[in-house]
Amino acid sequence: MGGLPLWRSPLSKGSDRRGQIVDEVADLTTQDETLFDNPQFEHYEATSNIQLFFDLFFVANLTSFTNTHEINSSEKLSSYIGFFCILWFTWAQVTLYDVRFATDSIIERVAHACHFGVMVGLAIIGPEFLTEHDGWGPLQQLSLILMASRVVLFCQYGSTLFFTWRYRATRLPLIAVMASLFVAVFIYLGLSFAFYRRTAYDAYIGWYVVAVMEVGVNLTLAAQWQAMSFERTHLIERLTCLTLIILGEGIIGLTKTIIKIETFDLRFTSADIGSIISAVLVIYLVYQLYFDNVRMEPFGSVNQQLWSLLHFPFHLALALMMEGTNQILLCAHVVRDLFNLTSIFEGEISLHDRLITLNETVHTIYERFPSTEAVINEVEESLHALLEPTANTTQEETLAEFQLVVKEMTKTIIEGYGWEPPKEVAEADFAGYGDSIVSIFNLTFGYFCVCVGFVCLIIGVLTLLSHRYGYSLMRYISIGANILVGLAITLLSTMVLTDAAGNLGTTPWTLPALTLILLTLLGLHHLSI
Repeated sequence: MGGLPLWRSPLSKGSDRRGQIVDEVADLTTQDETLFDNPQFEHYEATSNIQLFFDLFFVANLTSFTNTHEINSSEKLSSYIGFFCILWFTWAQVTLYDVRFATDSIIERVAHACHFGVMVGLAIIGPEFLTEHDGWGPLQQLSLILMASRVVLFCQYGSTLFFTWRYRATRLPLIAVMASLFVAVFIYLGLSFAFYRRTAYDAYIGWYVVAVMEVGVNLTLAAQWQAMSFERTHLIERLTCLTLIILGEGIIGLTKTIIKIETFDLRFTSADIGSIISAVLVIYLVYQLYFDNVRMEPFGSVNQQLWSLLHFPFHLALALMMEGTNQILLCAHVVRDLFNLTSIFEGEISLHDRLITLNETVHTIYERFPSTEAVINEVEESLHALLEPTANTTQEETLAEFQLVVKEMTKTIIEGYGWEPPKEVAEADFAGYGDSIVSIFNLTFGYFCVCVGFVCLIIGVLTLLSHRYGYSLMRYISIGANILVGLAITLLSTMVLTDAAGNLGTTPWTLPALTLILLTLLGLHHLSI
């Protein structure tokens, strides 16, 4: 095995000097004027190990961010989407270079080490991403990290331009890509100063605009210039690998959810087993629907660019769907425990008996769910005041102590299952606390329906973009069913405007019903072919 070179050309050794007149490796003294019009790059048929390693950095980043950012409000949902946007487009920029021009050399390995460092930097910033308390520092740091990523890419494209300068077909598109990266570098630098001087907190929107612009320029140039195209590259494989990794991350989250349920409930009912099986099947059926429709062969330059770009909303919807599946699975358990908590106040029993039942419930809950010593002491004091009131205790004081006990137990149950209420919810009064918890349930059900619908819809659109001539009528019906069912499931999110979302989302039938829908779509797909 030969030594690793310091620097290596991305051009194919066997065909880097061919023209229209000379159809073999030509000498540089040839008179063929078209000699340097048709560069041939060394394309790889499969994803390399270092590229797969980079993909793992992506999913590790996503997993850590999901664990530290509970989606319990519209602001947290927007934050999740924003971070995913930055993460995905940074990954995409590196991938678009790798699949066309990457070589194995010391310089390229150093560049990949820098990209790994960027991913680690994003992981460090993740917990403080768009936080309300002193968020200026992380915003500035993230801008500088994004700037560093584009500087490395600028140098990599510059290396490619150096080796291909004699090829007229590559000069303009490579310079255009480098120009877009150069502009992005200075925009990110400028945004970092805006955050440093604390002049415009909303300036982070520039990250998203620049990220989309960069990838858009890259894909447009690839569609216009043959030398920059993705033909004979493994771009499709890279995108499908990332899809598989996101599905795998969903399985990891699901196993954590199952362990959490077993830890707090200590047993599985028949409804629990059915919901868990359905959750696994939902992930497996989405996997089949996607990979059964993926076309690995090239299918046209423009269509392939659109197909690639559509993977951003698809991967975003898929990641949120995986998170929503876990939260929907927990919903039934949270509601069941809360129902058992409120049931002690129903029926015609004496106040003394009701307080005794409350005392027993308090000790049961704090044996099952973790809590701090300060909270437990506060609940014990309020419970003691209820069980042994003094002569001077007023009815308002009794009601306040009672509400404090119930609120703290409710909070303990919800946080035990991982549903961390926002700070303003945790500090709300007793009446507002219950309404806020319902709003979190509705938010989860709403984004879950939208994301499931988008996953089905985009799979149908991706299939159309990779269209093979000769599709049967039944095949078009199958594709249309994916799109229409996706739209229908998306419209189910409007149920959050009524009580229907809570009634459906907190029952054990949500995931089994979705399993049957996906199974029907998969069966229709196989019947069509």
